[in-house]
Amino acid sequence: MYLLVAAFLILADQLSKIWAVNTFTLGRPESYIGLGFYFTYIQNTGAAFGILQGGALLLGLLSASVALVILIYLLRNVRTLPSLQVFALTLIFSGAVGNMIDRLWLGYVRDFIHFMLPNFNFAVFNLADSYVVIGAGLLLIGSFIHPAEKAAEVTEKRHEPLSDPEFFQHADISAETAHETQHDPSKSSDKS
Repeated sequence: MYLLVAAFLILADQLSKIWAVNTFTLGRPESYIGLGFYFTYIQNTGAAFGILQGGALLLGLLSASVALVILIYLLRNVRTLPSLQVFALTLIFSGAVGNMIDRLWLGYVRDFIHFMLPNFNFAVFNLADSYVVIGAGLLLIGSFIHPAEKAAEVTEKRHEPLSDPEFFQHADISAETAHETQHDPSKSSDKS
């Protein structure tokens, strides 16, 4: 399910960028939305807040690496993760992929959402950036919600004694081998 959500989010990001390119003039604040938000289409060759200008290839490869690590983590752990964490990681994955596509395909990221007030001018961003920020925020919130559950599980497991079969299973030897070694010294691995 999270892969379908990711595909939808990436598609929404790419379609919104195509819409912005076809609707707005490059570099000029247009169309006041409300609450300080404008549409201002820019081409960002760097990262957030204009840092690392000209580093689109490096940032594209970094985005690809982050997306790959998150995807592998989700594929391996989705059944054991809390739903909030799965959704947060899906958002971050989608944002990384959305901006990676721009960086590797175009050499820049298409940003178009601009927050401005008379004495405040925030960096222009896009849906993919929003996904990453919201996903990171949800991970932070989740870290406050779920540690108590995890700590309780770990504490319970630490206080449960292992039965003989469980002990030998974890020790990678069988109970029979251990029993034989205890009663027949010739089968011991110590030949001193």
